Amino acid sequence: MSNFVFIKEEYFKMNSSFIEMLDPFDYVKQSQRQYLFIKVQYQNNNILVPLRKNLPYIDAKLFFPVPSQSKPRAGLDYRKMLIVNNLQHIETPQTQRLTNSQTNIIINNYNTIETAVLNYIQGYIKAAYKGRERIDNKYKYSTLHNFHAELGIHKENEVAITKAV
Repeated sequence: MSNFVFIKEEYFKMNSSFIEMLDPFDYVKQSQRQYLFIKVQYQNNNILVPLRKNLPYIDAKLFFPVPSQSKPRAGLDYRKMLIVNNLQHIETPQTQRLTNSQTNIIINNYNTIETAVLNYIQGYIKAAYKGRERIDNKYKYSTLHNFHAELGIHKENEVAITKAV
């Protein structure tokens, strides 16, 4: 199964050069965002998917809705997942801030979420090997741009950042 966690502020400070991050350089806000800690590893990497309060209206395949009565557009954003392999950067809260209905949505749809996360990662890797990760709409705003080493994407297969600009 999985649980919601926070990523400590020091992680975001250490990785301030990361691109396509939610709330860039606002380390306090970044550390207060809840992440679903997917209890499945991809190539020995810990995958964390952010829970957002207000998902944009874009491709539904990039998100999983987890609405509540007060936050009808809340959900998981696959584009902004992080890889955090040092567990010292992960903090499990004493109490969960999710509503019971949101918790039930996650529990009842966990396999679907897990499959979607893995499919997104595998699709990103394929796009990167084709040099399209900064072009394809599905991946151009992805935080996975920061994790090529962890995903086994070799430097000679990367597209230069300047090419996408």
